[in-house]
Amino acid sequence: MDRLRLPEDARFRLNLLRGVIHTADSISRVIARKPFFGLREAEALRTDMDFAMGAELVHGILDLKGGTKITAYGAEHVPKTGPALIASTHPTGAFDYFAHTGALLNRRPDLKVVANEDMAQFLGHETIIPVRITKQTHLSSKNYTTSRMHQHLEDGGALLIFGSGRVPDRKDGKLVERNWRSGATRVSQDCNVEIIPAAVNAQNSSYYYGLRNLAMRLSGNPDTALMVASLRYVAEMLDQLGGSYDVHYTAPLPAGTAPEHIQKAAEGLIPDLYEAR
Repeated sequence: MDRLRLPEDARFRLNLLRGVIHTADSISRVIARKPFFGLREAEALRTDMDFAMGAELVHGILDLKGGTKITAYGAEHVPKTGPALIASTHPTGAFDYFAHTGALLNRRPDLKVVANEDMAQFLGHETIIPVRITKQTHLSSKNYTTSRMHQHLEDGGALLIFGSGRVPDRKDGKLVERNWRSGATRVSQDCNVEIIPAAVNAQNSSYYYGLRNLAMRLSGNPDTALMVASLRYVAEMLDQLGGSYDVHYTAPLPAGTAPEHIQKAAEGLIPDLYEAR
């Protein structure tokens, strides 16, 4: 419900929406031989994982479809012990979580990722610090989330933040992330921890960007377009499983480094993927 901005008691509207999504998926399976939203597949996936959480869930998901190969470059920049703050690009949505945890959980089994509340419900709270998002994709649980981040770093844990907090748009074949938020900068300064820029070399399909562009034309609102397109995150993740992906980490920046400098360093790890800044 968090992803769809529905109130907790909106059961009728939720069931109606589920029906619409199932119908759209049925039509898509006939025409394109795969679901457009993948709601049934997502529910089946969670059941197949027998409600596993944390590392068990990560390894179980990445073993599907013959196995997903995650290659980490620069992982030595992430210390094996002690507080570590990683600020990453967010090119795909749900898959970014599995890319980073697949790359780092053996090195940092204490890794926690800041993600939307709905992701925490799907992935479990063992590796997620949840944040609730408003209709304008702004944080509405800032104090709670920040205190959890501070506590984890102060306890010597590893923390991953997606810098922009949202999946980028695409323009002329290049990804365009919104200017990064100041969260990583403030947390690093508060906890006196360096910031490790990171990037996942992946992007969503033309289905995702087609839906997002259509929603943008119909609504004229980029936040609404992103919200609608986000319904495909699980379908995108399922399509991405079974492939090979690179995850990059680079030398840490000083605590308190400005968001624009962190973003430039992270996107610069995969220059062909992002629009030049």
